[in-house]
Amino acid sequence: MKNNARGFTLIELLVVIAIISILASILFPVFARARENARRASCMSNLKQFGLAMMMYVQDYDETYPKAVSGGMDSSPPGGAQNLGGTNWSWQQLLYPYHKSLQIFYCPSGINIPVTGQHRDFITYGNYGANRLLIPSFGDALKLSAVVAPANTYAIMDAGTYSVPPQVADPTSASVTVGNGNFIPGIGTLGAACAAAAAPYDVLQSDCQSGRHLGGINMAFADGHVKWLKIDAVSSEARKAAPTQYGAWNPSNS
Repeated sequence: MKNNARGFTLIELLVVIAIISILASILFPVFARARENARRASCMSNLKQFGLAMMMYVQDYDETYPKAVSGGMDSSPPGGAQNLGGTNWSWQQLLYPYHKSLQIFYCPSGINIPVTGQHRDFITYGNYGANRLLIPSFGDALKLSAVVAPANTYAIMDAGTYSVPPQVADPTSASVTVGNGNFIPGIGTLGAACAAAAAPYDVLQSDCQSGRHLGGINMAFADGHVKWLKIDAVSSEARKAAPTQYGAWNPSNS
């Protein structure tokens, strides 16, 4: 009996492989974008909880915003001690009684520093930061009455470190440095120098250079609401000159 079974020719196999390769090149970026959109939504949820916690804190403390760091606190802060020192709590930890979640300390697309020992740099590096003009590291805390337009003023955002001055959103500024987390994620796309730092902070370079959320960052404003903003929009606000210096970064602006 004659066997009529026929296999694939080499040409047919190559055509099938080529078609699969073309489909993969089209679909993989779509899947990656969908995954990042999910992470961006999760990050926005984190910042929304921080924003609500911040507003509850303001009401409980005579309409005063928290500071970026407060000393003389308990030696066992929420999430563990970090490089700020055992009795110094960051703004995330100060807001913890209002949000009761350690998980929101992390941005899903953030960079967690692999540091061992008692210092927990996952809070202070590669996740979220507070606008230093609204939530200062030093000096007196800011009153709600000092914020002219809370709905337009930046408060908490995706950042390289816990405290963010507007200068690190300026791609021409020497303040942009990877080693101490002084950058807005993705500022390197605008021409900033995101030079590699020494380990373990070298892992922050990609965050500085290419960013997290599809060309933008998530931002909680001084009234608690949250938006996604393009990197260049955040940067252009930081580069505004007087009489509206620093734009939405400056609580004194309308």
